[in-house]
Amino acid sequence: MKRILAAGALALGGLTTTAVGVAHADEIQVDGVYSTLASCEVDGPHVELAYNDRAYTHWDCREHADGLYYLYLSN
Repeated sequence: MKRILAAGALALGGLTTTAVGVAHADEIQVDGVYSTLASCEVDGPHVELAYNDRAYTHWDCREHADGLYYLYLSN
């Protein structure tokens, strides 16, 4: 009985994780790291992708726990 409950909990967790992944499918992190917010913001409007470049119309710079800034593109 415990195994069935554990398997059910894992399956439910997997479904929840999948839904979250699909919800953020239109966002990508661009390669590259910036030491300051200003340098990230300078590059943001000028980033070009090799594939499907026009699909991403918005950009955002976010600071991670390492103190560096990362550029994200979204739609």
